[in-house]
Amino acid sequence: MLTKLALRNVFRNRRRSAITLLVIVFGAVGLILFGGYKAITFHGLRESTIRNRLGHLQIYKAGFERAEARKPLEYGLEDVAQLRRAIQADKRVRMTTAQITLMGLVSNGDKSETFMATGVEPKEDKAMNAQRLVSGTDLPANESDAVILGRGLAASMHAKPGDYLTLMSTTTSGSLNAIDVRVAGIFMSGVKEYDDRAIKMPLAGAQQLLQTTKVERLLVMLNDTDDTAAVRASLTTLFAKNHWALEMKDWSQLATFYHQVVALYNGIFGFIGMVVFAIVIFSVANTIVMSIFERTREIGTMMAIGTTRSSIWRMFLAEGLMIGVIGGVAGLLFGFGISNLINRVHIMLPPPPGYTQGYPLRVMLQPGILITAFLIAVITSTLSSILPALKASRLKIVDALGHI
Repeated sequence: MLTKLALRNVFRNRRRSAITLLVIVFGAVGLILFGGYKAITFHGLRESTIRNRLGHLQIYKAGFERAEARKPLEYGLEDVAQLRRAIQADKRVRMTTAQITLMGLVSNGDKSETFMATGVEPKEDKAMNAQRLVSGTDLPANESDAVILGRGLAASMHAKPGDYLTLMSTTTSGSLNAIDVRVAGIFMSGVKEYDDRAIKMPLAGAQQLLQTTKVERLLVMLNDTDDTAAVRASLTTLFAKNHWALEMKDWSQLATFYHQVVALYNGIFGFIGMVVFAIVIFSVANTIVMSIFERTREIGTMMAIGTTRSSIWRMFLAEGLMIGVIGGVAGLLFGFGISNLINRVHIMLPPPPGYTQGYPLRVMLQPGILITAFLIAVITSTLSSILPALKASRLKIVDALGHI
């Protein structure tokens, strides 16, 4: 009975109720759109960070993290074949890939530039889809002296696919070594600073340049990022059981930039939530107060015929709840529809700071975001009606009946 009466009272003044509902709907839609944009941004940044450089897990020789190595690969892994077989026996593991990082000088005969190279296994690196080719081809699997250059470095060296360059670096014994390499292709990662110095080369070529058979780290790629913690726990047990002197990090420990972006967006989302919270509270409170003002004599009559003050309070509280529920449901419907529309029209956004390529505007609809938007609409609407409802329940019968 109370719910039915509250629902009828909400639509007694349809214009004012419509304006209040519109505010709630806009607030809920705003939360859904920004929350969905935040979710897709986090997901895309997480997966690209994992694919581009980090992997889900990285395995090193014990002491790698704490020690300041005096020579390249002083704490390198010497024989990873047995380790890889043991790791890949886990069905949650998609693949493993060995890598080496090195620095040095690259020369075209006329000028030299510093480079940061990553020695990779061509087949596995292609499967990671770690970069986008601008021209040329990916690293060939059977050519140890081929490289692909970051777009900025290629422009600086005036290099194109088919050209030859010379790479110079320090070997594991501390001496200098140089090799001639063929430019197979040019790629871009989207991060200008990285593309201005980046080289990728076959692992065999990097080992030849460093004069070693070691690898720096073993990357573990999983089928599902959500399995990272469970797989890490399993591998820790495996290493201890086999007495392997290894240490391990997961992608979250290595992804500093990712966590900075997450913290920034969460702060923005929290601020938007507070703004919506305040707007809804003032809008609903205003609606309830105006309703009380217009129905003062009605309230007095209800109390005169025996309606308790608590029933009056619950009735106006129920009105606030009804407004929140109706607005929340409408907000979910509009938010869902607008999100699907945005995902269909392929709106392109400009490149973020530090990137050279724009990206499509998309919204990821997650149950948590929809539930949060609905609860904020309902809770704020209900809370905003508490004080006006108390005011209505405390009216004196005589004053209420004599109100004009």
